[in-house]
Amino acid sequence: MHSTMKQWMLTILLTCWTLIGSAQEPDSVVQQRMDSLQYALQEMKMKELMLLSALDESGRSAREDSLRKVEQKHRIDSLRQVTPGVPLVIEEDTLLYIYTSLGGDDPAHRVEAVARKVTQIGKSLKLTTDSMHIFVSEYTDDVMCGEVVIVRVSDLDGLWNGMSRRELAEEYLKILSLEIERLHADYGLEAKLTGLGWAVFLIVVQVLLFLLTARFIRYLRRLVGEGNIKPLVVKGYELMNVQQEKRILLLLTRVLQIFLVLLQLFISLPLLFSIFPETEKFTWNMINYVWSPLRDMVISIVRYFPNIVKIIVIIYVVRWLLKGLHHLSDEISVGHLKIDSFYQDWAEPTYHIIRIFIIAFTVVVIWPCLPGSDSGVFKGVSIFVAALFSLGSTTTIGNLISGIIITYMRPFLVGDFVRIGEQEGEVIEKNAFITRLRDIKGNVVTVPNNSILSQQTINYTAAVRDGEGSVVHSVFTFTYHVPRETVEAYLLEGAARCKLLEKNPKPFVLYTALEDFYTQYEINGYTKETARLFAVYSELHRNIIDVFHEHDLDPTSSHFIKVQEIK
Repeated sequence: MHSTMKQWMLTILLTCWTLIGSAQEPDSVVQQRMDSLQYALQEMKMKELMLLSALDESGRSAREDSLRKVEQKHRIDSLRQVTPGVPLVIEEDTLLYIYTSLGGDDPAHRVEAVARKVTQIGKSLKLTTDSMHIFVSEYTDDVMCGEVVIVRVSDLDGLWNGMSRRELAEEYLKILSLEIERLHADYGLEAKLTGLGWAVFLIVVQVLLFLLTARFIRYLRRLVGEGNIKPLVVKGYELMNVQQEKRILLLLTRVLQIFLVLLQLFISLPLLFSIFPETEKFTWNMINYVWSPLRDMVISIVRYFPNIVKIIVIIYVVRWLLKGLHHLSDEISVGHLKIDSFYQDWAEPTYHIIRIFIIAFTVVVIWPCLPGSDSGVFKGVSIFVAALFSLGSTTTIGNLISGIIITYMRPFLVGDFVRIGEQEGEVIEKNAFITRLRDIKGNVVTVPNNSILSQQTINYTAAVRDGEGSVVHSVFTFTYHVPRETVEAYLLEGAARCKLLEKNPKPFVLYTALEDFYTQYEINGYTKETARLFAVYSELHRNIIDVFHEHDLDPTSSHFIKVQEIK
């Protein structure tokens, strides 16, 4: 017992010295040393127990011997609770635990050596394995397979497991024999030959399936090519002709072939890889690659089913609300429903504006119900799209706002003949972004709504719609020697001949300027043919020139006459 105390003291000193010396070492080395010290301490405790046992055998009384054995058992049970053994695990199956060191090897190294030998023997390419037996020596019982020692069992091992050395060796023999037989059944030469046969069989079957699939697809394509297919006609309109239908059907046969091939591979490849244990894990990984997304998709759909129902209800209600507003807009636009101070042409744009606001509000309500709406990726994409929209649609938004202002200002309507800046023509289209004119040459001119607000707009048709008509005019100059009454009479006579000018109110003449050498006259007339102003001006000028020529009056300015006199 005195020597035991010395060993205890020596162990404590070694532990302190090891901790001080390993302060600068990596954690893994420190942990390894601590494990070694723990196992050494366990061995010392076990030697103490064996010394006690030896004292019992030296002549102690039966009563003391019984008490001492109870104390030994109690101590071992206490150590077993606080000191876990090292498990022997082969292919995720725990076979046994080793608690003590033997021959300089700690429990971890002993377990590693046993696992390596069992795996090597079980996976050897032999038809049969060597017989398992126990070799009894002076200090250990060895569990062997042929000439290979798999594990040595000492008295200390038996004491830790609560049995004799022989009993523990026989239990190890039984456990390891079953594991080696199982490994050999899965990895042995016979298993490899059997698996190879099944693999060849599966490959042959898969090749035959490929050939049958190709033959089936060729049969379908021949049916499409030779079949009597009629064009797809809906209410007299031909949606697709025969050639288009055949191309679509041939494309569908190709898609069907790809689907069948992928389905066959999805079934045959896992079966092929599951034949051999070495590739069985790869089979399950490959199945998980396909099954995991499908499972996650189904789980997500089930989890978000209440939100889906909510979204459907909201969309359904908004859809019927928009239908009701559209019907109200149509009734106002055709004149069946009249509202004070609300023009008919305001109905459609007002409906579109309200529709935009309703859809925007619906999106705001639905947004939190969308899957992943609270994720960082979803928010990042939303911010990116909003930034692109705001940066790239400045001009578009300006035209949209201008179109709304023009709609409610009503400077012109579709069909009016207007002048916008330097452009003149009939309004043939007016939408939220642009206005299109057809000029006197028949060309279509597109004017952005944003530019209309910044330019002067003249509406010739508005004068016809709201009053007596639009006034057309033309300027002529005569020298002072021509009587004023004569010029005025000739201008009115020419205007009276114009069929495109109104007879009532009558045309009239204005004296717009008195220059140094001539008088400036302006003939004015009313017309309701605002869409043909170019024809009105042409007819007015032609008739006035004819009247002047009939009365031998030359409508030239005084400057030109003066030049003639100098010559």
